[in-house]
Amino acid sequence: MKTRRFERIKTEFLILNFVSIVVLLVVCSFIVTGYAQTEESQVAEPEGVTDAAVASNLDELLTTVYCHCGCTRETIEVCTCGTAMRIENNFRDRLLAGETVEQIRTDYLDTYGPQYYAVMPVEGINLLAYVMPVIILALIGGVVFVVLRRSTRSMQQTVSEDGSGEAGHRVSDETVQQVEAELEKYKREG
Repeated sequence: MKTRRFERIKTEFLILNFVSIVVLLVVCSFIVTGYAQTEESQVAEPEGVTDAAVASNLDELLTTVYCHCGCTRETIEVCTCGTAMRIENNFRDRLLAGETVEQIRTDYLDTYGPQYYAVMPVEGINLLAYVMPVIILALIGGVVFVVLRRSTRSMQQTVSEDGSGEAGHRVSDETVQQVEAELEKYKREG
């Protein structure tokens, strides 16, 4: 009976270790992703921009809109072609002229199409992409909770069936006396 209880404890320990490793990996992936995103947004300011507000707005535009050059699907900030340079200069001039980020972005997307918007809008089917990670984590947490709860209950039932957990392993006084008698007999013969 003891080995069975230790096997259950060992199994529960392995489950807890596995769950903690999975949680740690998920947390680390969120941290790394967040760090990478903040590093990308803190890239050096575009040249020739002196006003901090204009630089911030220009950075927002350059990171949220894809270049329409036809190269790879990259934001204007990352794309190195001449088209991206012209678009950046155009955005800078329009910001300095007093246009807002939304006006410039809307005009750009109206001209080239919504497929050049680098940020997935939170509407329609895209809403699922924002909600599903939370739902999946909640389901995983629920499954882990149920498994741990069941294993705890089964351990409690095993202990309650045995009484103190040791009652099934007690040796009667008769058996102890028989063993002692056998030992004495063995000592006398040997």
